[in-house]
Amino acid sequence: MTKVRIQDISIIQFGHYAQASLKGTIPYLQARNFNEFGNYIGFTDTFLESNAKNNENLLEDGDVLFVSKGFRFFASAYKKEMGPAIASSIFFILKPQKEKIIPEYLVAVLNSPKSILHFQQTGAGSSIPSIRKNELADFTITLLPIEKQLQIVK
Repeated sequence: MTKVRIQDISIIQFGHYAQASLKGTIPYLQARNFNEFGNYIGFTDTFLESNAKNNENLLEDGDVLFVSKGFRFFASAYKKEMGPAIASSIFFILKPQKEKIIPEYLVAVLNSPKSILHFQQTGAGSSIPSIRKNELADFTITLLPIEKQLQIVK
């Protein structure tokens, strides 16, 4: 068991800011596309066109989306089976070092009541709570051996 900061086990990026529309070929993910447990519900009503700039922001299998603004903080793991998608700017995108941490384990830790309470307290004080990148980067989690992570995820 080792304590590590998020920035030590993943790359943190901002979600893509773009003008979405009802038409387009790539789903543009918003917080409302996920249920109260952070699971993707498959209903997307905002899209982006496929072009060079947007395609640079396509999510990759194992990316962890973390809602950083609003009243509902949660994490969700993106799976390629969901189809091509781009995360909106309400999300941070964490790209975990998969040899150190399983994406679903990172999601479980970020969605734990203790973590959510921490983020709610950190984001408090403004009309719309938000988490800054450095606050997420410095957040400390317990890193277990991969075998233990797999057990927890199951």
